[in-house]
Amino acid sequence: MLHPEQITGVILAGGKSRRFGSNKALCEYGDKTFLQHLINLARPYTKGVVIAGCYPEYNEKGIPVLQDAYPDMGPVGGIYTALRESDTPWILVLTCDMPLISKEIIMLLLASGRGEEVIGWQHDAVDALFPLLIAKTVLPYIEKAIELKQYRVKQLFERERSRKILIPDALLSRFANINTQEDYKNTIYD
Repeated sequence: MLHPEQITGVILAGGKSRRFGSNKALCEYGDKTFLQHLINLARPYTKGVVIAGCYPEYNEKGIPVLQDAYPDMGPVGGIYTALRESDTPWILVLTCDMPLISKEIIMLLLASGRGEEVIGWQHDAVDALFPLLIAKTVLPYIEKAIELKQYRVKQLFERERSRKILIPDALLSRFANINTQEDYKNTIYD
């Protein structure tokens, strides 16, 4: 299992939240926002946490905020920037629209590496990849993909040294992705 000193936590929070209507990262989850909850969740497993996405409200969180080196590329832009700026050999990538991710999921992810450079999740019922564990050695591959205007996160799993972990049925609901106000209501308040 990787040691926290080897990992930078990255919260992807740079999206425009068009379908949601406001910044999802700032939605309430208990007594915190999605963003603060995920920052707190990642801290014990990482050397430090950064936010990938540049909104003025994020500066109040007291942690580094990274503006995408290549804006408007979706998650790939945030992942690229975080890998480039990180001083650790790995990044743990969480997304601000998946607030139900648990410590158990992160621990399973961190314990599952067997020499891969990219590790994520899969399940027949859900198209989940996040949270991700990505080695800094993947940076040149992402740079090349950006040059070719290929911005899909899924392409990271087309590499030989990648793996998707099967999501246990008991944890499937924890991978809920909130994209709309209805998703928010159904996921957080039901």
